[in-house]
Amino acid sequence: MESVRADISRLKRENARMLRQLAVVAERLDQQGSGSQVVADSPTPKRPPKEVSARVAERISKLKEYLSAHPEMADPEMRLLKDDDWAFPVSEIRVDTEASKRKALAQVRMQAQSRLGEMVAAAVRDYIDANNGQQPSNAAQLGPYLADPANADLLQGFGRPDSTAPPGCLFQRVSAVDEWYGSTCYVSDNEFHAHGTGSGLVVEQAIAAFQQASGSPPNEASQIVPYLRETVSPSTANAVFDGLRPSPNTPPVISQDGGMYSTSGSGNPP
Repeated sequence: MESVRADISRLKRENARMLRQLAVVAERLDQQGSGSQVVADSPTPKRPPKEVSARVAERISKLKEYLSAHPEMADPEMRLLKDDDWAFPVSEIRVDTEASKRKALAQVRMQAQSRLGEMVAAAVRDYIDANNGQQPSNAAQLGPYLADPANADLLQGFGRPDSTAPPGCLFQRVSAVDEWYGSTCYVSDNEFHAHGTGSGLVVEQAIAAFQQASGSPPNEASQIVPYLRETVSPSTANAVFDGLRPSPNTPPVISQDGGMYSTSGSGNPP
């Protein structure tokens, strides 16, 4: 019976991995199909596709040049990135100031964390299925259950959550390669959730608080000082504030409440 159970568990894992691989292929085919459909159904888009593509490609090139000059700002999981993962982070960010490049790169890192988080969450589920419901005691045990075991080295960054983490979160990974824009990623057996950290996010949250209180965005960094939740040096606040401007002398633009989030699964994020 034990041998039969082991075979069933192995087959479950293999089946789950094959389903995930099929899902990735299906998603790519859907994207290709929808891309062709958009061109056919929208003969007069607001912007010619070549113009948008050239603008985004130029920004991606600038961001990759910046990363080449600052390799310390890369996370190991960035090797999981696809070409499309670079497009969204630079679509609304200028990438012509130090702060804007760092914000865009932080968004790219979170894209990579999302890919890694999905892989680890799936491995946790497979581990639990194969071990009669027992949870892994450390991330290294998940290596054989990854869709690609060659990525097992990426598990080294995961540690068990501290006592302040909510129940149900098995592992967490903290990225602090940039003090302006860091992140924390939680992974459990049914979800992953990543959120931004750092002084850059503190500035963005202060901008959001100012907008909510006044009904309009701030024009100068000095206006958000009373809304800073943590101490941020004036030079950093000014740099981040200016980097969030879509163009010089315009108000800064932030996402929702001034944060970076990425989540997937059925669980409640921390």
